Amino acid sequence: MEELFSLAEKVLEGEKSLEELLSFPESLKERKKVENPFRRSALIVSGDRIKHLKKALIRNADVVILNVEDGVSPERKEFARIFIRKFLTNTPLDGSKEVVIRINGIETTYFYEDLFQLLPTIPHGIRLSKVESSEDVVALDRIIDAFERSRKIERGFIKIHLSIETGRAVESLNKILSASDRIEACYLGILDLFADLKLPQGFTKGSLGLYVREKFVLTCRSFNVHPIAPAFQEYEDLKGFEEEALLEKEMGFSGKMCISVKQAEIANRVFSPSEEELRRAKEIVEVYEKALAEGKGGVAYKGLFIDQPIYRDALNTLKYSSSSRS
Repeated sequence: MEELFSLAEKVLEGEKSLEELLSFPESLKERKKVENPFRRSALIVSGDRIKHLKKALIRNADVVILNVEDGVSPERKEFARIFIRKFLTNTPLDGSKEVVIRINGIETTYFYEDLFQLLPTIPHGIRLSKVESSEDVVALDRIIDAFERSRKIERGFIKIHLSIETGRAVESLNKILSASDRIEACYLGILDLFADLKLPQGFTKGSLGLYVREKFVLTCRSFNVHPIAPAFQEYEDLKGFEEEALLEKEMGFSGKMCISVKQAEIANRVFSPSEEELRRAKEIVEVYEKALAEGKGGVAYKGLFIDQPIYRDALNTLKYSSSSRS
């Protein structure tokens, strides 16, 4: 792999040609389903950032998003596609983290080339940017389905992630999330959304920004789709990032977009239950299951009446017990 990274750097420096990168050998490595069911942190890395990509898949993030959309200039999109393809094809995916490729929107001239070049890497997911309608999702789903059948890959291995970035998308979110059973995560691009609505960016932190977040979370949760909170652009302000993440956790987000490794570490902690919360959940499950075995429909526990909703909440909390301590 060092040879690939060295070649890619020389291409960017103009010492080697793109054709030489294109001819670099590909050997598809093992692909395993994602074992970690959480999306506390979604770390995004642009496909032309060679130094960052070197360590991207060993970073402590639940989701690693390799980006060929915003953040990659038009002049470098072809390079980013080719490099990500060579990098991922020659890298095994062991399922310990989710590897997703963020492609350009369906209305762009880059969409089909993105899929043509990058689907053969067989990532865990494709994140479609600037989704506007259910038709966008149906089109992507059919392309992925045809690809999986042609390669004899188990149907549904490649999931769909969506970026919600326009007013039209927010208003059509119910229909969008109904369009495919591959959809597992949805990202709120609130800065793009407010730009589309011709609203000042400062409003994203006010009451309207809170309303948009709440509406987004409720809709996603209704379809059993993970809502992922927006990126925090002030990457050096880690305190501000944590404060925003704590608020978004209370709103019901599953995790948060991250643009740095330090942000990902904070997101993992914020969106995981504490040791005390895990201990309490374990006790609730034990007490309630004992009550059920004795033929009781509910039981008192430290001043709390435990019935099915409380029990199910405790079970959901315990899902983190083996994966959230990292």
